[in-house]
Amino acid sequence: MEIAVVIPTLNEERTIRTCLEAVGKRPGVEIVVSDGGSIDRTCELASAAGARVVDGARGRGPQLNLGAQSAVAGQLLFLHADCRLPDGWLPALRTALVDEVTALACFRLHTEPSGGRRRSLLYRRWLRVFDLRSFGLGLPYGDQGFGLRREVFDRVGGFQEIPLMEDVALARSCRRLGKIRRLPLEVRTTARRAEGHAVRTGMALATFPTLFRLGVSPSTLSRWYGEVR
Repeated sequence: MEIAVVIPTLNEERTIRTCLEAVGKRPGVEIVVSDGGSIDRTCELASAAGARVVDGARGRGPQLNLGAQSAVAGQLLFLHADCRLPDGWLPALRTALVDEVTALACFRLHTEPSGGRRRSLLYRRWLRVFDLRSFGLGLPYGDQGFGLRREVFDRVGGFQEIPLMEDVALARSCRRLGKIRRLPLEVRTTARRAEGHAVRTGMALATFPTLFRLGVSPSTLSRWYGEVR
């Protein structure tokens, strides 16, 4: 196996099938779904789609680390369950990761209404504001997909097992080792974290990395952010 796609899940039966269909069944690509205790059909649907499901402690950091440990590939792509990879993702990621200067590769982002809902043009344009950060404004977030070589992942110690900001912490560590390369392809993700509390989500995206860097604890940030699925 060349690349492992690692997807953390918790009750994602509404999104996991679409996510896995976008990954596709490709030679040299293994798919590991790291579940944190789903009580719906997430694991059943993932297995039926050809993914290998591993079970472990709940929490994005622990689940991502378990998925990486369970994979055999030399390259890793960490992906959220409500994201869909773009056409051409595999050759683009291969090209980025073969460059030893690249410590972390990620995609641009395209946020859409969740659940296939029809929304106004104004609302859809508002969602695009959330995507501006993926074009290079600060460190990337995990919903952009994180691709890196296993030796880089091991060198930075994997994901911190903290309630929030594990993606920003990993990106920061990778930046110390090399370049963060943003691929000119868009991962599509849902707006479920923004719907109903768009202002709060926007404030979180804009301020949490700075607050985290200034020493505000991940537990505090997680409590402010809340859990949205």
